[in-house]
Amino acid sequence: MPMNASLRDACSEAPQPPLRQAWSLYTAGDYFACHEVLEELWRATEGPLRELYRGLIQVVVGLYHARRGNVVGGRQVLARGLVRLEAYPACCLGIDLALLRAGARRYLDWLVAGASDPEPERPVWRWTSEWPGET
Repeated sequence: MPMNASLRDACSEAPQPPLRQAWSLYTAGDYFACHEVLEELWRATEGPLRELYRGLIQVVVGLYHARRGNVVGGRQVLARGLVRLEAYPACCLGIDLALLRAGARRYLDWLVAGASDPEPERPVWRWTSEWPGET
């Protein structure tokens, strides 16, 4: 899918401190707190990155629901988040979205199949460089 200039420019920015905080919480497995931080960022954002944040929120909330045993809720919210993330390039704000999406798809497939053991690795949120856009 061709990327418009506005999205390309927005995706090449350095991640905001709240996004870094959300990543730290996600990495620690604190999905609820991660969702709270991302929601504040989403509410404060206009333009092409708003739906990226919304997609990240939904992926995180989907994982939160799944962890708490709500397979149906986890599946539904994770699927919506994945659709939103698919609208973005493989890398945006330094996030390796291709890797995150691939992991979210595997996790979603597991949920759709009934969430029986073994549970797949949770989707990996990784930066493509230390803190992109900074020099």
